[in-house]
Amino acid sequence: MRGRDLINAFLPDEVILEIFRHLDSKPSRDACSLVCSRWLSLERLSRTTLRIGASGSPDLFVKLLARRFVNVKSIHIDERLSISLPVQLGRRRWR
Repeated sequence: MRGRDLINAFLPDEVILEIFRHLDSKPSRDACSLVCSRWLSLERLSRTTLRIGASGSPDLFVKLLARRFVNVKSIHIDERLSISLPVQLGRRRWR
């Protein structure tokens, strides 16, 4: 087993979620979510608050976020932030 896989083999989801709950900065949480797809999924589960931009189509963006962040209890819409939708939502096939 490769060294980087050891932590995933031995730490159950509950322990990693508890670690995420103790991270107090968004940059720290974001960095942890980049470790692997498992940590990304767990980090999304641990979020209870999100902040999004008000430009574009916030209703569509909120629906997308609700699917990805199932435990979110509040979403703050900030007029100073712009919305950046994932590419697949806006992608069209050109022939």
